[in-house]
Parts: sequence; structure tokens; C-alpha cells
Amino acid sequence: SSGINAEYGGINAEYGMYEEALEQTCQQIILTSQHPRTSIQVIAQIESEDGSLLAVMKNALCLALMDAGLPMKAMFAAVSCVQLENDELAWDPTLDQEDEATAKFTIVYECTKNHAIFVNCTGVTSVEQYVLVLQKGRQVAEEVFSFYRESFEKLLRRDVKFQMLLPPIIKDEIVEPE
Repeated sequence: SSGINAEYGGINAEYGMYEEALEQTCQQIILTSQHPRTSIQVIAQIESEDGSLLAVMKNALCLALMDAGLPMKAMFAAVSCVQLENDELAWDPTLDQEDEATAKFTIVYECTKNHAIFVNCTGVTSVEQYVLVLQKGRQVAEEVFSFYRESFEKLLRRDVKFQMLLPPIIKDEIVEPE
């Protein structure tokens, strides 16, 4: 199950769609067959918002699932884009750009085949522009995957350094230093 808690002013209809989108991604990605009697609860707490909220939430979900060690079919990365009035595309848009946009796109790519597993498009756009967004989105998603790799490499290096500082383990328990 999932839930969204907006700290700065209640829940609106758009957040209901976001909640469904997070739940759909969890159902697609998590290998639930390995944990048949397990309930997984995802809570997204929104502290502030400056655009690209659904993409941010999806990327945070992926990082949280990886950090928790839940088995997944693949990592995924979300990208957000808007089409402005002059048909120019703006990636990772701000709230102001979203308000001015003629179309908004959020696309989630999975890393193994780099194909879209989720697309949310609102507004008016051409088929050509939509295809362009999907193609360019793959490149932008690669940058997100690179960020994931760098983040987890740093985390693992820090964990290895921390483990080297731990006192000896006696009877499968960590002995606290005095």
C-alpha cells in the first residue's frame, strides 16, 4: 500500500493520482513472489514542492526500495518534462514552468532494457513531440541511473570504512566499545 502526506497544506486530487502511480510502480517492480506474506507500505512525505513532483517521488521510491534491500525486477528512473508555448522542452521543470506549459510528461524507464514502464502525459502535444520526449527521456534517465550508481558507491564505501572500525564480533553480537 502507499500513502502521501503533504505537510504544507492537505491532500488534493492530483496527489490521489500520484498515490496510484506509486502503487502501480511497486506492483510492477517489486518481486513480491519472494515475500508472499509480506505487506509493504510506502509513505511519501512532501515537505516542499518546486516542480517535477511525480518524478521526484518515483526516484525516491526506487532509492528507498534499493536501500531497504527489497528484490526488484529492475531499477527504474523517472524523468519530467514540459512543453512550453513555443514548443520548447524543459526538463526537470519548476512549478512556474509547469504552470506555463502546454503539455506535461512524466516517464519512468527501467534500467535493464531502458524502455518506458510508465508514462503520464497531460495537455496538448503532437505525436512527433511525444516521440521526441520519449527518446530524449531515455538519455535523461541515464543521468538519473548514473546518480544512483554514484550515490550507492559512496554509501558502500562509507559502510566498508565503518565496518573496519567496528570492534570484534563475539557470539554474533556487536560488542560496544567502552
